[in-house]
This record gives sequence, C-alpha cells and structure tokens, in this order.
Amino acid sequence: MRAANLTISIPYEGCDKNCDYCVSKMTGSIETNTDLMLRNINKVKTLARAAQVTNVLFTGKGEPCLNWEELVDFIAKFKDFPCELQTNGIILNNNINLVDTLQFYGLDVVALSIDKLEQFSEYSKLFKRIQDVGMTSRVTLNITNMIPEITTFQDVVLLCIAYGVDQLLLRNIVIPNNVPKSKYTKWIREYTNPAQYDKMVALMNEELRKNGKFLRSTAFGMSIWDYKGISVTNSDYCIQENSNDVDIRSLIFQEDGHLYTNWNSKASRLF
Repeated sequence: MRAANLTISIPYEGCDKNCDYCVSKMTGSIETNTDLMLRNINKVKTLARAAQVTNVLFTGKGEPCLNWEELVDFIAKFKDFPCELQTNGIILNNNINLVDTLQFYGLDVVALSIDKLEQFSEYSKLFKRIQDVGMTSRVTLNITNMIPEITTFQDVVLLCIAYGVDQLLLRNIVIPNNVPKSKYTKWIREYTNPAQYDKMVALMNEELRKNGKFLRSTAFGMSIWDYKGISVTNSDYCIQENSNDVDIRSLIFQEDGHLYTNWNSKASRLF
C-alpha cells in the first residue's frame, strides 16, 4: 500500500468559524485518547515511511490552531517530513507572530481554507509573514454561493499574485457518501451550485492547456500546473472516501490514537 500523505487530526478544541458546509461535521466525532496517540507515533512513522508518504498534513475536526500546544508538539515530532497545516487562518491572522513559531517547530506549508474573495485582502499581512519566514502559502478556495458566479479562474489567480500566494486549490463542496441528512447536508444542497465549480474548472483547464505548464500528477488523480508562477490544481471531493490497496490519498492518524484509511469508516482502521 502506498499513500500520498499522512494526515494527523489534532484533538478537537472547538472551531472559531463553524462553516455550514464543514465536512468534519458530517463524518462523526471520535473520542480523544492523547496517550494512545503518543504511544503509537513511532508505529505511524514506520508505516508512513513504508507507504512512501511525501508529506504530513495537520488538520482536525475543528480548528487545529485552537489546540495550539498539541499542534506545535505534533509538528515537532514529525518535522523530519515536509509538514503542512490546514487552517481557517483566523488565529494566525490575529496573531501574526505565531507564524514564526510554526516555522521554528518545523512547518513548511500553511494551507488557508477560505470561502470569500475578500479574505485575500483580509489575510494580506499573514500571506506576507508566511513568505518572509520562508514558508509556502496555499489558498484552498471552497466554491459555494459566497463566491460570485461571475468569478473566473483568472480573477482568482490575479488575487494570488497580488497577495503573494504560492499555491491555489479550487475545491468542490460535496456531501460525502453514506452520511445522514442534517443541517449541513441541507446547507450544501441549498447554497452550492455544482455547475459553478464545473464552469470554473473547465475555464481553468482551457487556460492551463493554452498558457500553463504541466508539472506532475498525484497518485489520487490531481494534476498540478504552473500558471503565471502559481501552482494550481482542483479537487472534486472534500475528503478521501474510497481507496484501493495500491494507492490511497491519506493515512489518517485520528485523535483516538488509531490509524485509518478513511475518515468516516471505523472499519478502515489499520491498527
């Protein structure tokens, strides 16, 4: 079994944004067992290396920066791997000096999940600080009705260039398979338009074919391109749901101390 990355779910300490489309609210909660997480770290590292993972992603059922001490502790424990943080950016934007701390403990990439174009300007100082300390910034733009339908791929790239963003990911917001109906699934049905994402990606692909430079493909089907100096790609799904025994998207180290290959299947537990 090979995996593209190792994802570590930082134990839940709440969220300071609580997006109505948040996938974590639809894949259930899990009881934290920090002692077991610490006990199993070396086993997780061994399996991650055997699976040829290329980076470690820190995320969570909530905002990982709210559990600051455990976040930086886990980053320090996995700093031998390229390390990436997935965050809504609120805490870092309000406490810019924390960027220096993340870099000190071994973080390499800050991936900011945003859903409004205005957040590019709101996070301008944060993007600059990430750049100044030598880390890489990525914007994951979640395509919902909060993004004006007239927005084009080129519009978003120009914002990345203007604010010093290194990488761009356009992400489709979908309901994971086999989840019960809830206020979150209702919100997605009412406030996302699949045609909007499809149109933006179609225009993106057309522009990339004309003026982009293909860089590489990932094991789970994403294509990475260089467009005007920005690394760009798109993701049709919010989470990993299905894998085969050759290539999977992620090994998932959850806060109960066990390692999984699927966010919403306890049966996917490896140990």
